[in-house]
Amino acid sequence: MSEAARDARVEVEDERPSLGWRSFGLPVLVLVLSLAGIGASGYLTYARWFDKSVACAGFHSCNAVAESSYSHMGLIPVAFLGLLGYVAILAVAAFWLRVGDRWGDWPLLLIWGMALGGAAYSAYLTYLELFVIDAVCIWCVAQAVIMLGILLISTAGVLTMGRWEEEEDE
Repeated sequence: MSEAARDARVEVEDERPSLGWRSFGLPVLVLVLSLAGIGASGYLTYARWFDKSVACAGFHSCNAVAESSYSHMGLIPVAFLGLLGYVAILAVAAFWLRVGDRWGDWPLLLIWGMALGGAAYSAYLTYLELFVIDAVCIWCVAQAVIMLGILLISTAGVLTMGRWEEEEDE
């Protein structure tokens, strides 16, 4: 193999994303949780837009929550906002999985910021369920748990950002 071909091969290998915890494991976990969130929020959005009763696994409070004045902002269902949030997180996680650490930490920080906002809003909605609406929807609780999971996973990545760079330098 010629030296030029070898140099080109090394250059291509250097462009590949590393397959460590931060550039593979973390975005895969976020992708899986995002898909679960898309499923749940997609179902609630469908039920809201097509005026369907929400299946609540033996509980009867899901429809009370889904029909409350807090379940929409104007004509937009809150579940649809959740769906958009999960799709955005999924898109950034897929991009991050594709490029690895070549683009720096911005995909992780963007996911962390979206998850922080989503978890804060989920906490507010859970407060409304418990103390204002006086009904709890298991789909909403699942959404809150999924978003909290994404927040915790991305927080773990953010907290280790400097450590990974120090280990690579040694």
